[in-house]
Amino acid sequence: MSAIRNSVFFILILCSFFRLAECKAEEDIVFDAGKVSYGGVEMPYRVAHVEGEGKPLLAIYLHGGSSKGDDNATQLNEAGIDSIANYLKSSQTAAVSLVPQCPADKSWGGPMLGVLKVLIDQYVEDGGTDKDRLYIFGGSMGGTGTWSMLSAYPNFFAAAMPVAGNPSKSIADNVAFTPVFTVMGTADRIMNVETTSDFIVALEARNGIAIMEVEEGWTHEMTCIQRYTARRLAWVFGHNRDVAAIESPKVGGDASRSVRHYSVDGRLLPESPRKGIFILRGADKGKFIKF
Repeated sequence: MSAIRNSVFFILILCSFFRLAECKAEEDIVFDAGKVSYGGVEMPYRVAHVEGEGKPLLAIYLHGGSSKGDDNATQLNEAGIDSIANYLKSSQTAAVSLVPQCPADKSWGGPMLGVLKVLIDQYVEDGGTDKDRLYIFGGSMGGTGTWSMLSAYPNFFAAAMPVAGNPSKSIADNVAFTPVFTVMGTADRIMNVETTSDFIVALEARNGIAIMEVEEGWTHEMTCIQRYTARRLAWVFGHNRDVAAIESPKVGGDASRSVRHYSVDGRLLPESPRKGIFILRGADKGKFIKF
């Protein structure tokens, strides 16, 4: 009798386990496979549909250099993808999430920018996503690619979050049309914090909306993994392109005179900070950028 009771108990536990596993599987966000071709380049990608309220926004994520290839799977291992998708799901935001994979012999630049644009257009032109709520994210090589997309297609995205990337080859006049939130780490030995900081100053001098957070002690890898907090994602997804485009950026300007650095509590800082959180404000703006 005792053996029978133990067997029944084991079966009940096993059934409970499978029910939990089934529930978890139902809750997982599934990324289906796809492929796009343009200019002689074939690029695999993954796409997920997040259920929620309103017309779906579109979020595209550009991976780092170690995820290049053609298996259409390696790029899904990057932590930022789950962070973004789970944020959208938890906030009940309808969305289409695109995760392309860069071919092994390419990078997110040059001809790949056109391929990415064709992919995005496929999901916009059929009316399936909100053209005024297009967002782009990326880390490392993907961060540099994000800067490049903003430079190549000004006023196309509602907002962007390039992380641990290099904006030095991007055109500030073009990038300034898009609100940007970037994160860098002081222990990053691959991407230069000062290069990004100077570019943020150039954007602000052109009346752009730009925030940079520098995390003390974060390496390149740590920055790529830990950067997508709910607060930062809320800032990015809180922008809408038709609203952001009301006031166009001004071209030119003297960054050394038009930019001041403030702490988050409104204190004017004596010099440009190299770590922590800071706010850039043009001398002629009369308002803070808060988040």
